[in-house]
Amino acid sequence: TKAERKASDEAFEVRKLEGSDTCEEDLPGYFADLCNDEPPDSLSEDVNLIKNPERNTGYNGSHIWQAMYSENCFEVGSGLPRGRFGESLDMCYEEMVLYRLLSGWHASTTISIAKNFYAPGSKGRSTWAPNPEHFMRSLGRHPERLKNLHFSFVVVLRAIKKAGPYLQAYPYTTGDKKEDELTKSLVERFLQSQVLSVCSPLFDAFDETRLFQGSSEHRSQLKRQFKSVFRNITEIVDCVQCQRCRLHAKLFSLGLGAALKILLTPTDMIGQAISRNEVVSLWNVVWKLADSIVDAKYLADLHWQAKDSNSGSSTTSSSPSSSAPSPPASDSWLPPLPPVGGNAASPQLSLTEADRLGLLDLAVGAVKKASRSGAAEAVVEEKALKSLATARPVSDAVLLIAKHYAVENPGLFTRVLAESGASAEAAPAAASAPALLGSPNAAPADAIIIGGGLAGMVAAISMLDRGGTVVMIEKQNYLGGNSGKASSGINAALETSVESLVRDTTRSAGGLARPDLINKLAEDSAPAVDWLRNRVSVDLSMRSQLGGHSVKRTLRPANAFVGAEITFAAGQVLKQAADDTPDQFRLMLNTKWTGLKQVPNGWQVLVNVDGKKVAVEARSVLIASGGFGHDAKEFDSYMLKHRPDLKDFPTTLGPQTTGDGLKIARTIGAKLIDMDKVQLHPTGFVDPQKPDDETKTLAAELLRGVGGLLLDRFGHRFTDELTTRQAVVNRELAATSEGRDFTSPLPPRSFALVLNSKAAAVADRHVTLYSKKGLLEKVSGVEGLAAHLNVSADTLRETFEAYNKASAVGKDEFNRTVFPAHLPVEDDEDFYVGFIVPVIHYTMGGIAIDTEARVLGEDGKPLPGLYAAGEASGGVHGDNRLAGNSLLECTVFGRHVGKTLPVGGTATVSAPKTKSAAPLQIEKASQSGEAEEALRAISAEELGQHKNLEQRTWVALYGKVYDLTDYIEEHPGGENAILDVAGTDGTDHFESVHNQRLLDSMGFEPIGTLATSR
Repeated sequence: TKAERKASDEAFEVRKLEGSDTCEEDLPGYFADLCNDEPPDSLSEDVNLIKNPERNTGYNGSHIWQAMYSENCFEVGSGLPRGRFGESLDMCYEEMVLYRLLSGWHASTTISIAKNFYAPGSKGRSTWAPNPEHFMRSLGRHPERLKNLHFSFVVVLRAIKKAGPYLQAYPYTTGDKKEDELTKSLVERFLQSQVLSVCSPLFDAFDETRLFQGSSEHRSQLKRQFKSVFRNITEIVDCVQCQRCRLHAKLFSLGLGAALKILLTPTDMIGQAISRNEVVSLWNVVWKLADSIVDAKYLADLHWQAKDSNSGSSTTSSSPSSSAPSPPASDSWLPPLPPVGGNAASPQLSLTEADRLGLLDLAVGAVKKASRSGAAEAVVEEKALKSLATARPVSDAVLLIAKHYAVENPGLFTRVLAESGASAEAAPAAASAPALLGSPNAAPADAIIIGGGLAGMVAAISMLDRGGTVVMIEKQNYLGGNSGKASSGINAALETSVESLVRDTTRSAGGLARPDLINKLAEDSAPAVDWLRNRVSVDLSMRSQLGGHSVKRTLRPANAFVGAEITFAAGQVLKQAADDTPDQFRLMLNTKWTGLKQVPNGWQVLVNVDGKKVAVEARSVLIASGGFGHDAKEFDSYMLKHRPDLKDFPTTLGPQTTGDGLKIARTIGAKLIDMDKVQLHPTGFVDPQKPDDETKTLAAELLRGVGGLLLDRFGHRFTDELTTRQAVVNRELAATSEGRDFTSPLPPRSFALVLNSKAAAVADRHVTLYSKKGLLEKVSGVEGLAAHLNVSADTLRETFEAYNKASAVGKDEFNRTVFPAHLPVEDDEDFYVGFIVPVIHYTMGGIAIDTEARVLGEDGKPLPGLYAAGEASGGVHGDNRLAGNSLLECTVFGRHVGKTLPVGGTATVSAPKTKSAAPLQIEKASQSGEAEEALRAISAEELGQHKNLEQRTWVALYGKVYDLTDYIEEHPGGENAILDVAGTDGTDHFESVHNQRLLDSMGFEPIGTLATSR
């Protein structure tokens, strides 16, 4: 309440030291506003969380998670890594804490969805059913993510223990006296239970007093960034489009924020710092985390039982009940081993590398714990560790014993391990680990792909579909690269001509236009985009016209950001391939490329993995490692060498974009071209909270495409907003030289980006995200806009009136001829305004290639078996890249390499080796065809008879009829969303919000096909 806040503020003031130089960040109440907990208003309503549990809604939130992970970026002090994943792959302690909490939250959400994945009505189910494979793909093979789930649980429990007296005395009042008494008794039972007393030693896994160390200035900076990053992460939650998903995301963010606030606030001030919503969220989050730990064990059990059943092995274990999963064992974070039959001579257990590492980690921890507690003498500890270190590999027997004894009885485990030796000598029958794909002691792979952005992923999928063997090397610990940041779209000559795309691209490329590469790009654009739609099931249904284009040809999803959507979908395909067919596809993340040399069988790529030098070999190599737009601080910087004039320009590119591929390719004779051609994007957002940050958030081209205007500090337009990027940048630089840019505290070259409410509605998804991040601000009317920009309202009216008149005649003073349909700009409508600067966005220069994507040497001849694609290559875009051509280049040339690169030592396109290597969409089409033969035809008349619950509720979607009766009450958008189209063809209505991919993923099976009228 306001009274509580006032009391809190007064308490903070009392705690100040009069006359001291104490910084604001050192005040005891500094973190009181860590959470964005808005007080309820007249429109607020209570939600029963028991009746609205977290379930699979089909919503793809990959772009939200990516935005939140990317937001966790500390830039304090020269000793800290740049961005979330620095070159050393380390984070500062504060950054690591937030990352682990975010990962634990992500894991809990994933588990909730996996447990309640298939809705009632899908595949004949009457209740929600789990999807254990979804769990295994996302978490089961990644024990570090489940560790982060446990870490989050510990942090929240630590906070509850600290706030125990306050939480016990808290007035839990809802108006229902019986319910309130029950709540209070449950809280008392929890606070007095053994959970908080027995588990207290585990709370040392996190110690908030280790946060914010260093000098006073350094400590203050860390605190400011910690608060800012957490608040920004929680604000991104408001961008979630699914209402139920947003509810649970807000709940979780508020609960974690409450826990952090408790831990970072003096005990005697907790009562003033914590709101009612935060108390509610804190209890719900500890419940959700506890449930997730239980459910992780349950889902893993289901997976292994299904695997054992499919393999035909006899087992006496029964399937756990979905409504009452078995309680978790003390080591429940580990994916359990598959059930073992009674045959002592059974073959070696089927474990993933992650499973083995997780159990090995548990074994080493047990030895350490036994030694520290005195349960094992030093000599026993040494023998046990030697047995683990020398075993190649550690036997399954040891891992099985570790699973059941390492935690509960580390002393016994350590003594048995030391006595047995647990080595290959003690178990001569143990099979040696097979050589990894691409290892020098194994047959070379068909290709090594360096870089996990879109170009590399498209090439890898295309090769795997042909039965090829591929090793992918990625510097980061995730796939997507800078491609994942793309937000405006991908170009394609689908309903427009190839010639017009060639024309626009050539005009943008200027004097360095290369007709052969441009023709290749345009001619293959339609098949490339069709491949994205069909092979990785990406929705590209929206079409817009961006700057530099003569027609509408840039495609994007209806309900997602294009880069995140494409890279997420492609990444899922590759991660599944790495798990299912490691002998065909090997994925090496967190791996830095360091060298390249020719060997008799092709090429040897040298990499650094966890500080160790590793060699990988293949017949061919594709360099798709990105450009050099973030290497201005590298000692051998290409940016400083070729464009020193840009050294103080900010960038939108990730910290991994340091030109590694270009530098290594140069050492083996590759030709580099157009290295001085660096694209400046005209609109990189200035964050008002961090105006001088070197890394900016891109203000998508789409914002200008839908009608956004650029204004100088006097309120005048100064350019055609839809001309080429370079032309807009040139006008910005010219206006700056004329003194028309905004001044301090904004950085040099700052201008205003303004959207009226009609334009903002067209780009609603983008405007919502940018607004939540504080990059766009909503103001009311021209008067409000004038006040925000500190310019004359009359000047703005003149500017908008001139723009409206120009749109009516089809041309303005800057020769702009394309205007949006949603005009005019009106005096009393709302506006969205932000500040932008030109930023380094793309490097056109790179490795010279031909139309086959083969790397060219200094003599202009192809280097055998060496290819390049994406931003690592040069020449495709000439002087300046056309908006929307980046994702297109990656797809066209990545797909071409994947289709034509020699497989199995030959240059012919081979058939897939196995059924699993075949393109997924082909297999689906076959299954669909078989299913359709068994489905009966349903007429429109019969369909129309089923439009309510009494008569069963049928809806036609994409030519098939579905019975959604049992799903109506579960639909996150409410019953009416289904009932409104019941008994009809609801495809258009469904498509406006979702897509066919979502329908397929939810597991609904049609009951018939919609008969067409003759």
